[in-house]
Amino acid sequence: MSKSFFESKKWKKTMNFIYGFGAAIVIVGALFKILHLPGANAMLSVGLLTEAAIFMISAFEPVHQEPDWSLVYPELAGGEPS
Repeated sequence: MSKSFFESKKWKKTMNFIYGFGAAIVIVGALFKILHLPGANAMLSVGLLTEAAIFMISAFEPVHQEPDWSLVYPELAGGEPS
């Protein structure tokens, strides 16, 4: 069973980096906006556009499949623990 590109570790690390980078820009842009410093509008725009793009791309990721925990913990299925 091969993993798709969207399930690969490299993809997840890249998305985490981009998501964190976009969030950092939004936070700093909000700080600039609160303090009325120049460049706040540009930073907020870039950060929010980055976040929007990430959310659009993440829509193509496969749905996480929850494992069948009753195989590990039979008491969840009403069985007896071994």
